[in-house]
Amino acid sequence: MSLPPATRAQRAALAGLREAHARRASGQLLVEGPTLLAEALEAGLVPALVALEQPLPEAARAVVERARAAGAELVALDARSAARASDREHAHGLLAAVPQPPRWDGRVPASGPALLLALCGLQDPGNVGTLLRSARAFGATACLLLPGSADPFGPKVVRASAGAALRLPSAEVPADGLAALAQRHGLQTCAAQPPRPGARAARWQPPARCLLLLGHETRGLPAAADAAPACVPHDPGVESLNVAMAGSILLADWYRERRA
Repeated sequence: MSLPPATRAQRAALAGLREAHARRASGQLLVEGPTLLAEALEAGLVPALVALEQPLPEAARAVVERARAAGAELVALDARSAARASDREHAHGLLAAVPQPPRWDGRVPASGPALLLALCGLQDPGNVGTLLRSARAFGATACLLLPGSADPFGPKVVRASAGAALRLPSAEVPADGLAALAQRHGLQTCAAQPPRPGARAARWQPPARCLLLLGHETRGLPAAADAAPACVPHDPGVESLNVAMAGSILLADWYRERRA
């Protein structure tokens, strides 16, 4: 596959997508590797640009041809430029500038089960990506991000989400807007909390219509006076669970109740 070399501007644009300000200005995000490129195409997000090291691995040919057929511009990228644009230790050699998916439109099913996940100041991209993946797997309508949370379109978040960040709607919301949002949609607010020392944690009973809050492991959650506690019982010898693990268990609890 003979391709024109990437221009200096194209190389700079790809590298810039590692930064939040460039993603906001361009409305694009960076995906790396054939698997995430395929996820983007399945989500209807046609790349503006796909940059490839050559020779192209056989396993990547089919998805690259799909991107070309959809209208993506294909260019060749040297190994040094690929490493500079990538945030991985070992670059895939396939990078694409993909339009960001639409943000959450504020709608929730008017009746029946409904689940919104709110991440309250979660900064670790791996945790945020894992929770986006779990939220999509377990039926959440959207993920809400309070100030201080990692950008859902950062490369590390997209990678940790296994592409769920491209499909699960998300939105940035202020902490003081959560109560009104829950009331507007008839959702019960539940706040993840570690079991109290010496107390036997009751099993969480997930409400059918739920706004689940997950906070930073040390800074906790914003004040939510009417929030019901959501605990994951565990061995008292373990101080606490990682927020991504605890949150995934709580999301799975909600999903299991609805399936039952």
